[in-house]
Amino acid sequence: MKFNLLNIKLGLSLFIGISVFWGCDNNLAPINQYQVTPPDLSKRSVFESFSPDSGGIGTQLIIRGKNFGSDPEYVRVTVNNKEATVVRMDDEMIYAIVPARADTGYVRLYIGKDDNVEEYSSESKFCYQFKRNVTTMVGQQGMKGREDGSYAACKLQRPWFLLTDKDGTVFFVDEGRGTEQNGALRRARGGEVETLVQCSTGPFQSPTALAFSPNQDTLYISNYCYTDESNTKTDFNVLYVTREGGFVDVRGLCRGTKIGTTGIAVHPQTGEVFFSNKGDGYIWRYVGPGYEDYEKLFQINNATGVETRMVFNREGTILYVVACNRHCIYKVPYDAGTHTFGIPVLFVGAWDESGYVNGTGATARLNEPRQPAFDEDGNMFIPEKSGHIVRKITPAGTTSLYAGMPGQNGFGDGLPELAKFNSPECVTVYPDNSVYVADRENHVIRRVTVE
Repeated sequence: MKFNLLNIKLGLSLFIGISVFWGCDNNLAPINQYQVTPPDLSKRSVFESFSPDSGGIGTQLIIRGKNFGSDPEYVRVTVNNKEATVVRMDDEMIYAIVPARADTGYVRLYIGKDDNVEEYSSESKFCYQFKRNVTTMVGQQGMKGREDGSYAACKLQRPWFLLTDKDGTVFFVDEGRGTEQNGALRRARGGEVETLVQCSTGPFQSPTALAFSPNQDTLYISNYCYTDESNTKTDFNVLYVTREGGFVDVRGLCRGTKIGTTGIAVHPQTGEVFFSNKGDGYIWRYVGPGYEDYEKLFQINNATGVETRMVFNREGTILYVVACNRHCIYKVPYDAGTHTFGIPVLFVGAWDESGYVNGTGATARLNEPRQPAFDEDGNMFIPEKSGHIVRKITPAGTTSLYAGMPGQNGFGDGLPELAKFNSPECVTVYPDNSVYVADRENHVIRRVTVE
């Protein structure tokens, strides 16, 4: 992995931003390096020591020695064979950040370039300390409202959906129906929350779900326009905003009379937009370019009145459809080459059977599951609104408790198995692999770290 001066400056900015988001105490000040020198490759470098000898994700690792140079293109650091980010260095000292889930292992230093690289290893192992906790990241527990500001001082109004982009910005929706500015699209980044769009007499009146285009330049918003005309006065069921437009340039994409769209998914390669209709129970595909250019695809279990949430796996080979009010999850194979779906099959849970049971496939029981998200290993994390918990589901369909106390609503940070949530609606996986939860009735966004 090669670094250059621009990368080191960007790495420092990202590290500092993430540290603020985590609430860590970070005293490592960035330095400007206008001139860098390579190590003397005619001599061997010396790896004398590293400190501290233990720590968790984000630990500042200090490596001491000689003949490191100051050019990061010649240096690479790993902890237990996992890449550590070098954020600062000189000829006798390297500062690197311990990566997530590194586990216990040796610290290795690679000095050189191209085919001329020497490997150095520590004599002792770095002891990785896994973290397990639930913390409140954004908002004030029980303080309902819409006030922008710092993460600790802002107020949220029933956070309903949230989504993270590749830079670690969290976009979320405050629940609201109608034209009276009681719903909103908001953004949390760099320690601050700002409101981007509020419900109005325009098309943005009833936001329910979010999905990014493959390059994350467009954010699609599903709009629930199936309610009474006195509350919602738009036929646009899918909207979009763009990064170029600052995510405030609301435009209509798809329009359908009385379509109850509660779920939306975008294919990670093709960019195709799929949405649900609670009324007829069908999944639809927008084919464009006109507002009414969409096609009916399939139902889940041949049923109407199904409230759904949807997400593709990272490869785009399976669409997972959560039947929220039916307490189960289906998976539907997808061929991106032919743009065709296979037959929906039950993945986890049982149709119309709610409860709390861990197990695999149909043996598990869920209690009103909502919007899920995947980690880099393909594990699904999914909140249960009526169960007041977050579950973890492996690619094989094995379901277990991830955080919360089954059936006990409330509020409490701490160990995951002792934490309490109140009607969680959605989760997103942050770039550091922690899980962020839209804790609706507590009016906050929580962070779950289970390494």
